[in-house]
Amino acid sequence: MERSREVVYEREYDLPLELVWRTLSDTERLNVAAGSGFAPYIAEDEEQPDGSVIRRASKDMGFFTWRWREGFGEWVEGRFFRHARQFENGPFKELTLTLRFAPTATGVQARFEFFAHWSSYLGDLLVATGFLKKITRPVVDAADSLIAEASAPAPVSTPGLKDQTAQRRLADAVADLEAGDYGAGLAGRLADYLAAADPHRLKRIRPLALAKAWGAAGDAVSSLFVAAHKAGLLAMRWEVLCPRCRGGKSQSLLLSDMPRRVHCASCNIDYDRDFSRNVELVFSPPQWLRALPEGDFCLMSPETTRHVKLQCDLAPGEVRTEAADLPDGRYRIRTLEAGGEREADLHGGAVPEVRIQGEDVSVGELGVPGFVRMANLGDSPRSIVIEDVAWGQDALTGDKVIAMPAFREHCPEQLLRPGDDVEIDRVAILFTDLKGSTALYEAVGDSRAYALVRAHFEFLQEQVRRHQGVVVKTIGDAVMAAFVDGDAAMAAALDIQAGVVDFNRSQETSAIELKVGLHEGPCIAIVADGALDYFGATVNMAARLQGQADGGDIVISRAIAGHPTAAAAIARAGGAWEEAHLAGFDAPTPFSRIGNAAGV
Repeated sequence: MERSREVVYEREYDLPLELVWRTLSDTERLNVAAGSGFAPYIAEDEEQPDGSVIRRASKDMGFFTWRWREGFGEWVEGRFFRHARQFENGPFKELTLTLRFAPTATGVQARFEFFAHWSSYLGDLLVATGFLKKITRPVVDAADSLIAEASAPAPVSTPGLKDQTAQRRLADAVADLEAGDYGAGLAGRLADYLAAADPHRLKRIRPLALAKAWGAAGDAVSSLFVAAHKAGLLAMRWEVLCPRCRGGKSQSLLLSDMPRRVHCASCNIDYDRDFSRNVELVFSPPQWLRALPEGDFCLMSPETTRHVKLQCDLAPGEVRTEAADLPDGRYRIRTLEAGGEREADLHGGAVPEVRIQGEDVSVGELGVPGFVRMANLGDSPRSIVIEDVAWGQDALTGDKVIAMPAFREHCPEQLLRPGDDVEIDRVAILFTDLKGSTALYEAVGDSRAYALVRAHFEFLQEQVRRHQGVVVKTIGDAVMAAFVDGDAAMAAALDIQAGVVDFNRSQETSAIELKVGLHEGPCIAIVADGALDYFGATVNMAARLQGQADGGDIVISRAIAGHPTAAAAIARAGGAWEEAHLAGFDAPTPFSRIGNAAGV
């Protein structure tokens, strides 16, 4: 005979809902604090004929091995989350935790609902002797402890360093980083984080996400991480993220080892490597610094997948409505299983009805604000996902990494395989060239002219690097530089032209005059002559625009003109646009010329 029992605990927390949600929906941390006997554990995904995936997990407990089917979890951000395990052996058939959140006048009410289902006499015995309370109460106590820590004005964390040797090595690395070009006053903060953070959080550190938490500049933290890798303080790896679940399904230590195509067992799909969208560089501390666990306490949780705002299971034919507060923005609606997807711009809390039929995802009329209506019209169970597409902003993607000065300087071993080109969605390319270089050599002689040219290369390198760009190569007297951000490229161009005056004052020979061209767009990154290089129409356009410069000016394309720094410079110049037929381009190309009169 089937039996079941529910154990319920209620708590009142005098903290904002968002803080309580973020603290308690981190189920991995909650399980760590609770000391759950079932964690960490190992799991494997099995693909099913209908496109769904079953996650099977196991945990050795002395002479006995527990085996169960691990649920992928259900939640609505700020409302509830549910996690279920269906056991294949042992005294219980199912153990499920549902944690519900409700705002109160002073904070949040949290309701812990533990559900157990069994049919064995051993289950009867365990329940009769209070086993359910014994295994559930530590979870609630752990929640209370985490909330107390979150509400403390200055939480005290216990360093997790192995020994004094590790502490000294860490201190030496911090000193070296701060003495270098990329410490930015953040090396000590990084060391504190690595020493004290929960080890499960350290398994996959995302620099841009950590920069947000610190209130620091993303480029500064990213550069610090790359320099810390060179100093032996961090290990780095490349992950090719699944476009659906955002999990890193392929891991490589080197760019040259990265596959072009990857399979995600969790979503049961194959997908291509996309350098600008799903290739991410992540970090973790080395073993000498922190010992990281191999297994997982919880493979899916709202906190570790913050971009997922709603994830709900629907049985065949089920219609379900859930209260949900979705801020205005662009969202993607899909299933956890392989299938279609829709994107929608949501405003005012109104969400269109979501309909699933097999692999088809469709949306209907807008529903009542604050609620989501979902319907599974098919004959197989499906899990509906609504996620914020802005999640990728926190990913340190490959296109950003290869344009970082710190990466070029500290990671020369990170090269693509010869012939393995990658597409970059957007990069800003800057070209400079000396005006009248032939006359310069004739006027002052080869030796003095060459020394001047070398000095001007150093000047340009400094300016490009200061604006988080990289000098890709020099071609004769010309320089090609790349920037992730077009606004930074324009700021660098303006500072270059403004700095030429001071540069000329510092030289004993003739003065120089620079021609500068800027364009932004897609391109191809490859390895050429043992270094990463860029090719394509964007590069050609930037070079041709530089050719339109007269000297002392900057010629920019419409793509660059859309950035704030460029728009302001164009306005100062009077907003004039020119047009010319450029070699290699069929249609006339419009461009704007920023000269000294525009404030350069």
